[in-house]
Amino acid sequence: MAEKILIVDDDFDTLRLVGLMLERQGYAIIAAENGQQALQAMKREKPDLVLLDVMMPGMDGYEVARRIRADEESTDIPIIMFTAKTQVEDKVTGLEAGVDVYLTKPTQPRELFAQVKVLLTRAKKSITTPLPKGPKRGYIIGALAAKGGVGVSTLAMNLGISIYRTTQKECLVADFHPGSGDISWTLGYHSQGGLNNLLAFEPGMISAEIVEKEVIIHDSGVRLLLASQSPKEAAQLTEVAKLKAIATQLPFIAPWVVLDLGACLLPATQSLAKLCDEILIVVEPTPTNVNQTKALLDDLISLGITEGRMRIVMFNRVRSSIQLNLKQVENDIGYKITTVFTPAPELAFQAAVSNMPMVTQQAGSITSQQFESLANTITQHILP
Repeated sequence: MAEKILIVDDDFDTLRLVGLMLERQGYAIIAAENGQQALQAMKREKPDLVLLDVMMPGMDGYEVARRIRADEESTDIPIIMFTAKTQVEDKVTGLEAGVDVYLTKPTQPRELFAQVKVLLTRAKKSITTPLPKGPKRGYIIGALAAKGGVGVSTLAMNLGISIYRTTQKECLVADFHPGSGDISWTLGYHSQGGLNNLLAFEPGMISAEIVEKEVIIHDSGVRLLLASQSPKEAAQLTEVAKLKAIATQLPFIAPWVVLDLGACLLPATQSLAKLCDEILIVVEPTPTNVNQTKALLDDLISLGITEGRMRIVMFNRVRSSIQLNLKQVENDIGYKITTVFTPAPELAFQAAVSNMPMVTQQAGSITSQQFESLANTITQHILP
């Protein structure tokens, strides 16, 4: 059976011309002249891909895309925005609305055909992950940085405990960096289980019940899904579909989930970042890392992750005389810093020696108070 493409455009000539070209490529075409018709066709025809204009009377293409993404039945259907609007702001708005590809008119037919083929092929390979029936989905917080060694794992672990203490609800901290196992090393665990065991399953076999069997409980009360410490297991970062299937189940296991996403935007990290309700970006107040972080933020926006889903936290690790101050970092990066963690080298050393998170090593320390404040900021308006 031919794959179905819904073309949404109020220009009859565009509908006819593009529809004819795609029909000649073997696709079945459904046409809609406005947003309302498009949404009705989505329900009725269940197309495999949507080719969507922006400028239409009544409901514009951005709103159509948002409604398609908001509907559970169509949330994964590929969307190509095909429009004469060429400004960067227009493209960003489209990506934020949930489109997969933004093409500007006029374009070469072969480019359009290539994008259609790629998106349909990708959609075929994507296996729908079984979700539990009934339980309410929890809230996912990602922790990410532009480079390693700036405190992402420290943030994830200590924030998870602080959220658990603040909300009195279960919090699950998951390490999604196989091959480094930073949280395992920090807490003194030496098992190769957890995430490593789950990656032996095909995506369609991964359920909440299977994932929960690999979750352990730390002495602090927080739940943990740990990654392998064996460097050779870093190759598992290429298992994008499996990692996404695992992460998809986590908010059905605990109402609060913190993902340690590590550093950089590998393909797996990009996929996981899109699942997060919000992402904490760790920045170090040095000129180089500020520039790296600014580039990371731009890349996240290009993936469709809006500014409202990102918070910036700053880790000071050495004396301030050789670092940028808060105002300099905010000015250079173009974002407000949510939390600044002051240097605590002695506490960090004691925590590392005793294999304890800093917030449990010294419950009343300034560092603990800073993590508690961040946890309150995140959770006060959210009721998972």
